[in-house]
Amino acid sequence: MFTKVFTIILVIFNPLVFLVADNIEPLVEDSIIWENSVASALLSTNPNFLPIRNWEIVEPEIEAKSAIVFNTEKDKILYEKEIDRILPIASLTKIMTALIVLENIGLDEITIISEKAVKAYGERGGLIVKEKISIRNLLHTLLMESSNDAAIALAEAVEEKTGRLFISLMNEKVDQMGLVSTRFSDPSGFNSTNISTVREIVEIVKYSFNQSIIWQILKTPEINLFSDGGETEHHWVNTDELLNQLPNVIGGKTGYTTEAQGCLILVVEISSKKIISVILGAQERFLETEKLIKWVERAYQW
Repeated sequence: MFTKVFTIILVIFNPLVFLVADNIEPLVEDSIIWENSVASALLSTNPNFLPIRNWEIVEPEIEAKSAIVFNTEKDKILYEKEIDRILPIASLTKIMTALIVLENIGLDEITIISEKAVKAYGERGGLIVKEKISIRNLLHTLLMESSNDAAIALAEAVEEKTGRLFISLMNEKVDQMGLVSTRFSDPSGFNSTNISTVREIVEIVKYSFNQSIIWQILKTPEINLFSDGGETEHHWVNTDELLNQLPNVIGGKTGYTTEAQGCLILVVEISSKKIISVILGAQERFLETEKLIKWVERAYQW
């Protein structure tokens, strides 16, 4: 930012400076060196200025339609690409699904898996019709395996408990949060009418930190859990490939449909700071997220 301002000032006071390329290049390079030295001086006296951008490290090229990296401690965007573009969010929807479940029904309550839940969007999660299972265990397959049948089963349990439509509860919640670009049409994210922006997804993720169980589950690589009574054993594996690839991962949530393409939320810790990254519309969601996280670590002084 300082380099851009410095260059503009040069042009204002000397419009001919760009006529000779050799004149401007050393000046810009000197401005970068000066900016970094000023940053170092500031940090030595007041670490509250952290993180500070190192402008010698250029931004990465990201193919995803939209992306953001956000520092929760400073409430600061560290990287952005079309952060207000409204796009389908696929199974990132399930973060809000989990929130509505946790705010409306007890973890140890038992629900019965319906035929509708298993047949709605496929059988991912391995749930069985008429299986009795706890809300807690369903949340594990919802968030780890991104189970669509678990999403429907949980929605049905909440509807029975509250007498309210689950989708209405989801959309009322985003209205209460002031999220104007986010809308839900099903609890799984299967339909392309589940939409949001990366900026607003950050707000949902920040809100979800109030429910620590969500992030305990999202950080779990794999688990064996049982139906009520122990008749059926389930082995569930986390779909987040970066969980064991990057250090200090707090958790992540994957999403994919043909319309949405690859989507990914990843929360990591950098220098004890909680950093949220969100990508929508990517061909290589894991590679691009890893690229962004590694860039943020290098491009800022922490």
